[in-house]
Amino acid sequence: MLFEVKNLNTSINKKQILSNIDFTLNSGEICIAIGPNGAGKSTLLKSIAKIIPTTGYITLDNSNLHELSIIELSQTVSLMTQFNSNTNLSVQEVLNLGRRPYSGFTLTKDDFDIITNIIDEFHLKEFLKRDIDTLSGGERQKVFLAAALIRNPKVLLLDEPISHLDPKNQQEILEIVKRVTIQRDIITIIVLHDLQNALHYGDKLLLLKNGKLQKHLGIDELKDDHLEELYDIKCKIFKNEGHPFVLLGHHHSSISNQYHNH
Repeated sequence: MLFEVKNLNTSINKKQILSNIDFTLNSGEICIAIGPNGAGKSTLLKSIAKIIPTTGYITLDNSNLHELSIIELSQTVSLMTQFNSNTNLSVQEVLNLGRRPYSGFTLTKDDFDIITNIIDEFHLKEFLKRDIDTLSGGERQKVFLAAALIRNPKVLLLDEPISHLDPKNQQEILEIVKRVTIQRDIITIIVLHDLQNALHYGDKLLLLKNGKLQKHLGIDELKDDHLEELYDIKCKIFKNEGHPFVLLGHHHSSISNQYHNH
């Protein structure tokens, strides 16, 4: 599959948020959107999902996604947003709702088979009767990720899926995302602030600043000056055992060796 965004422009209350965004992705790829606060990263995901009105072209194998009906689009594109809480729903109800775009309010045997399979895949059986808000952050994110995938989307959009999680749960969520992206051969776009995870789990990067796409490149193409321009801060990218790492805001004072600033 080939996913293309061409000349995407988004305005909210007559204020231009995104300007002339262009990029392409292939199935099986994870693309990480990075950039400072207010860059337009979350707006980009909502624009693709048709939650926010936008102009331009968003196509999947040359089919214009925004010409699809809401139901057809929700079967193709699945968005997991930030701060999914205060739902007063059980885990089972959240999963059932995730399948509604296919069967409405009456789920079929096939729907329940798909739900059962994802319960097993994500090891959620022990949580099914629990209120979603009684779960830990990591458990809750796994449930919402499962609900997003239960639609069998071709394009998966994740807005800060690891925010407020400890390192172990961050790794678990991103490992799951990496696995399902490859196994299902889908296209995944993730908004992340954690650059280390972005470099480790992404295949491509979208560098957004002030509503404009500064760069669209592969992980191995990223240079120090790309991040310095993006965040207005000194940085250094280095590799250890083949894995890229980034150090931000690091410099040695020229005044005295006693100053070692980070």
